Amino acid sequence: MKKLIKFIIKLALIIFVLELVYLHFIPMKYDTIIDKYSQEYGVDSSLVKAVIFKESRFKESAVSSKGAIGLMQLMPSTAIWLTKKLDIDDYKIESADLNIRLGTYYLSYLLDIMNSDVEHALLAYNAGPENAKRWINAEGYNKKDMDNYVDFEETRKYVREIRLTRNIIDFVDNHGLFLDQVAKILGD
Repeated sequence: MKKLIKFIIKLALIIFVLELVYLHFIPMKYDTIIDKYSQEYGVDSSLVKAVIFKESRFKESAVSSKGAIGLMQLMPSTAIWLTKKLDIDDYKIESADLNIRLGTYYLSYLLDIMNSDVEHALLAYNAGPENAKRWINAEGYNKKDMDNYVDFEETRKYVREIRLTRNIIDFVDNHGLFLDQVAKILGD
């Protein structure tokens, strides 16, 4: 019985530390916005969080070397195209709310044109829809062996990292034991 109690205590401590690390990297302060637009556009919130983590590490003011802006690292031309599609007149791309809205809508759009295939939509999010379609339509393309058909190592790595991050987010969001209490302690 003592061994079982020790095991349970150790497991609880491991989960607690995992949740501390999780909250350090995946702040809950954007959850309401992410949940709102995930529901509105039919995109899993853990996918949105994983993309934000990979793209900007949740830094609102992030700007890439290629000029992508904000939490979801939208290129200005893509943001302008999205604001026209959503009939948004006045916008500030750096705004967390708008950036998450546009990025989530864009993920929804990519999922739609990629037949709901998350990995193909992520290819398109990172390398553009035309490159993704070219890779997918290449002779001999096999999704299980995607690494041999995608030209850029960066894009292959991008998809793998988001898949892993999403799995971690799903686990902690769905099975976290102390997440709300830890968030309160940290003031997140």
